[in-house]
Amino acid sequence: MSGEGSTDGRLLARHLGAITRAIRIHRVGNRAVSGLIRWCARDLTELSRAGGDPRVELDLNGVLVVNGQPQRLRREVRTQLLPLATMMRDLGVGGFKLVGDVAEPALLSFFALLREHHGALDRVAFQLALDDVGADCFRLLVPRVLVSGLSGGPGAAVRVAAAETLQAYVRAVLAVEQARDEGILLRIPPAVYRATQGLAELADGDLRMHLALTALKEDIDYGTRHPVHSMIFAMALGSRVGLPRTLLVEVGIAALVCASIPEQASADDILSTVLAILPTSRLSLARARRMLAAVEFRAGLDRTGPPYILLDSPPHLFGRICAIVTRFDQLTTTRPDQPAVLADEALALMAETPGNRLDPELLRLFASVVGRYPLGSALLLDNGEVGVVMHTPGDPALAARPLVRIVRDARGVLVRHGPIVDLSDPACGRSIRGAVDAEALGIDARRALFG
Repeated sequence: MSGEGSTDGRLLARHLGAITRAIRIHRVGNRAVSGLIRWCARDLTELSRAGGDPRVELDLNGVLVVNGQPQRLRREVRTQLLPLATMMRDLGVGGFKLVGDVAEPALLSFFALLREHHGALDRVAFQLALDDVGADCFRLLVPRVLVSGLSGGPGAAVRVAAAETLQAYVRAVLAVEQARDEGILLRIPPAVYRATQGLAELADGDLRMHLALTALKEDIDYGTRHPVHSMIFAMALGSRVGLPRTLLVEVGIAALVCASIPEQASADDILSTVLAILPTSRLSLARARRMLAAVEFRAGLDRTGPPYILLDSPPHLFGRICAIVTRFDQLTTTRPDQPAVLADEALALMAETPGNRLDPELLRLFASVVGRYPLGSALLLDNGEVGVVMHTPGDPALAARPLVRIVRDARGVLVRHGPIVDLSDPACGRSIRGAVDAEALGIDARRALFG
């Protein structure tokens, strides 16, 4: 097994999760558990023999890092890993380093002791217990801050697992750009559909890195960037709503269609666009949803906007999502006729939208998804430093205290490889004074996020 191979890492994650679930139901020596132990011991042995610094780390959010490489896992796999993460943290353990082949009895002993003693021993005592039973191939590691897409801790170098994320983004940009040039974007050609599937996989597996892509605003034509970023935001909101991956693809394409309709389009223009899509739709349920979203997304909950559809039922969920995400991306992007506003200002403006145009519940949920200070935001701290947001806390109570990389020191000097500061840690001694315009200060937020 190659520690760098994400497929192998995912297989190890499934085996670890399955063993954890099994030992909560059966005794550790059960035949079903023994079979899983055999497979997992083989995975770990291959990892150990691959050389380097073989280690497996896990945090309380179910984030698994193998050899320093965060694994993009399905939501259900991360959920299976949560009990294992909790048992390990009860012992003060954040993972283990491998110092040789992992025999089945050693791995069996590891899980048996873990189940028996979690919460009753500390990490040192647990290591001694493992050594006593011959499971000395495991060297226990202290817990670290492991964030999906990031690994490390405050003050340490944070490794951004961006390669696959950036590849998915580039594929989407190139596919949309080519389809626009050929005039076939609204027909959703296969290349655009495949690129959308890649973005949906990111949203379903690693929502924070998926959202980080929206910080890539420069060097991309607005006509291409707006549909792509609207897709990303729509999938992120859809993921938080609980849509499965198949529907994340569809809500993403619905947002692409809506973002491709000119802002000043009349009701007739919108309906004409929908009718132009109709011949290629074959009226599948998925494409019907896209067309409905394209018709409804500007009408608002009160249906006072074009194309003035006189129906008693509220707009479709896709239309309400598209109305929010397309407006947010418009406000936060500099266009020839409009300067961009900061993300927190855009959310405030949208909350003050007169009438009943935007779904208030979805808007509150969207604000929690992107965070008060979204990834890539530049923040001025009270000591004069400027940091770029690297991670938005999942706890709403900590929304104003994200993880930031310092990119400009208190003297105003740009810092290329600044420290990582966890603003939720009282010991950091810093607080946020306000959001600032990164570009105006000569700060490259993309470099801070993606290395």
